[in-house]
Amino acid sequence: MTQVNFYALSSHDQESRRQFACRLAEKASQLGHRVFIQVDSAEQAAAMDNLLWQFKPSSFVPHALAESAVSEPVIIGTESRQAEYEDVFINLSGHPCQHLTRYQRVNEIMSNDPDELQAGRQSYRFYQQQGFQPETHKL
Repeated sequence: MTQVNFYALSSHDQESRRQFACRLAEKASQLGHRVFIQVDSAEQAAAMDNLLWQFKPSSFVPHALAESAVSEPVIIGTESRQAEYEDVFINLSGHPCQHLTRYQRVNEIMSNDPDELQAGRQSYRFYQQQGFQPETHKL
């Protein structure tokens, strides 16, 4: 069964959120998982792509944009591409995972921004309505 995790960060900034997503993606890929990072736009995908290249000088996280034909352990794309992937889902978008059963783990990352917290609450309720019991981790 799919495990749904919510990570509530204490900071308001989006950079901390993206950095945490990089750390999650790195850990999952090192454990042999395939990761899909969902973002809202091509611009956000490009920003995540750049960050994964440089977020940690001592490591490399093999990744690609969903629009490329390359198959890497970490893929970055929008909601329209999420059905093409499986295993680990990391959400940086404002929309919950619509293909829950395709993924072993669904990870929602929220900053302390009020609008983001509201979207997170809606996603939490959505997952509960789908029969899942999300776990919350305050960081």
